[in-house]
Amino acid sequence: MDSIKNSIKIGVLFFVISSCFAQKKQSNQSGTLQGYEITINTQNILNETLQLSLQYGTAKKKLVTDSIVVKNSNQKVVFKQSKKIVGAIYRLGLKSNPNNYIELALDSGSTIQVVILSANTQTWTVTKNQLNIDFLAYQRVPKPEGLLLRNELINKYPKTALHLYLWAENKIDAPKPPDVKAQELAYAAFFDEVAPTEKRLAFLPNINKLLYKFVTTVPISNENYIKHVDKLISGLDCKMQNYVIFIKYLAANISFFERYNLEEAYNHLFEKYIKENRCKVFTDAEMNKFSNEYETNKKVPLNSLFPDVTFARKDSTAVTIQEIYSKNDFTLLTFFSPTCQHCIDKMPEISKFMANVKEKYPLKKTGWITVLNDTDETKWIEFLEKNQLERVAINLKSMDPTKAYQHQLNTYSNPSYFLLDQQGKVVLKSFNNKAILELINQ
Repeated sequence: MDSIKNSIKIGVLFFVISSCFAQKKQSNQSGTLQGYEITINTQNILNETLQLSLQYGTAKKKLVTDSIVVKNSNQKVVFKQSKKIVGAIYRLGLKSNPNNYIELALDSGSTIQVVILSANTQTWTVTKNQLNIDFLAYQRVPKPEGLLLRNELINKYPKTALHLYLWAENKIDAPKPPDVKAQELAYAAFFDEVAPTEKRLAFLPNINKLLYKFVTTVPISNENYIKHVDKLISGLDCKMQNYVIFIKYLAANISFFERYNLEEAYNHLFEKYIKENRCKVFTDAEMNKFSNEYETNKKVPLNSLFPDVTFARKDSTAVTIQEIYSKNDFTLLTFFSPTCQHCIDKMPEISKFMANVKEKYPLKKTGWITVLNDTDETKWIEFLEKNQLERVAINLKSMDPTKAYQHQLNTYSNPSYFLLDQQGKVVLKSFNNKAILELINQ
């Protein structure tokens, strides 16, 4: 899921995890433990930084909740949080090798002992806390045996963060029901055991896969996706981390599935949940992006006929877009500015892709139109020459100094895209390699 790239700010996590980082201590303190205490006996990891972290949310953000440099060859380290936590799956590893770690399931009140004999995490053991002894064993068994152990642990440790994590793994691995009726039943029961309001969902390392499984349990359609949006978000306080995770996932995922023409679902998400931006979930830049896409949806809907707009070639010869798209099976229309950094970065990629399409699909007539979307023709000509665009595209400019087409098409931002079929129907409004190839292959 490439297009799924929206970031989630680390700061919003603190109100549920803690108001401060866990304390590093060399001795235990008395009193009832509300958070967790992890005692680690280390050997042979001199000058290594030991980290306790969370990987959470659909953007896979990493939050290091505690760390310490091991300065002795035989040192005891204690990671301790005295405040109540939301149960989650943490990672314990070395900063020098971030992809090598063991996972620990922490709930409020967890007391754990770990022995580290070397930098190789395969030698690390949990010696106190049966839940995590079992969890570490689960992490190290092959998948067939792991599935059996997973179900044993689900039954053995109800109401724990581990139970929730393994429940999600079962949902993710469940085969898709064979027929529509069975799919609808599976969808209706998806969150029966765990409601979308469960705070710990936001901190699952597998939440992205879980949400993807949820939205693909039934066929992708506007009607179904609107149900997904309301089922996940309706009733959530926008201050909840779940709200942030879910709404950003849904917005990104609609774009990922744009080949299914989910414009109606996008409009529903924007109008009902994004437009007011309560709690400031989205940045100004993100809101501008969402608003712009919404306005484009309204002005040039998918499956509508592209307006009859006239532009001019470099020599000022007039040409209509219709004259060009009517000669091709598909025509990619790109509005850009030669001073837009994203356009500068993107144009070589588009050029290479369109050339490859022509070579790979010689029986399909494909065309590419670029339109100068600002007023500096000198830089435009330099850009065309530098990128050799006249070899691969029809390059046009506006003859109207007021650029009325920008209002008509909502092409104020750069770059803006439309993919048109031979009849001029708008079949895509982005440069999405996968979606374009699927349309060509239909």
